[in-house]
Amino acid sequence: MRILLLLVLLILSETTSFSQDVLTKINSTEIATEHFVGVDNFSALYTVNQNILYKKWNAQTWQFGDYTLGTLSKVSITNPLKILLFYQNLNTIVILDKYLNEINRIDFNTTTNFKNPAFVSQANDQSIWLFDNNTQQLEIFDLDTEETLFTTLPIKGIPMDESCNFNYCWLLTEHKILQFNIYGNLLTEMLNDHFENIHAYKKGIILKKENNLYHWSPKTNQFVSLGLPEILIEDFSVTGEILYIYSAGILHSYNLPQILN
Repeated sequence: MRILLLLVLLILSETTSFSQDVLTKINSTEIATEHFVGVDNFSALYTVNQNILYKKWNAQTWQFGDYTLGTLSKVSITNPLKILLFYQNLNTIVILDKYLNEINRIDFNTTTNFKNPAFVSQANDQSIWLFDNNTQQLEIFDLDTEETLFTTLPIKGIPMDESCNFNYCWLLTEHKILQFNIYGNLLTEMLNDHFENIHAYKKGIILKKENNLYHWSPKTNQFVSLGLPEILIEDFSVTGEILYIYSAGILHSYNLPQILN
């Protein structure tokens, strides 16, 4: 019986242990901004300063702002050709082209089926992920027809953070880490051990807790510490194989360890 207990404890420790990998530093760049959004697949840099979105690429800068919409709550750059802006106070999203020209705007207060989004994020070219506070459901919302295509079952708790792409959406609630596919099916469910932020990375995720970053993948089923230097993590994002960390006016970039691939 004692041997069996030791074996169970060993298995549990293997699935919850934290080990360290060494990140390879690429460079550090000074950027003057209030909020770092991310870097897209074309290496364009996105920031928000005084409620205005800025895009910098190849020594050129574009910007977009609309003060009538209130505070800019979220910017999604999953598709750099259709950038998604969310203004939560007014239940409104704005779609921009690659030059930050407005190409569409949806006010969820006036749609046929009223929505009260907690967050929105890009899905495919014509749809978005949307978590509706009224129904407590994650859904796929069609931008052309302004109709819901798929929904999940009601989710307990408001998401603290999310990270979505064309095929999957990860939600971080106070007690759970959840992964859904584009049809609304629950694929992964784990306990949230005090993680605060989440970013999708390939088939896994990178999470922030207590100013440290950890990687999880279904292959290892472990939370692996990325072994960061001691810097304050104000914002972070992942593009391709590169991890970006914004800290005190400096944007640090690192190659992610090959072990995570």
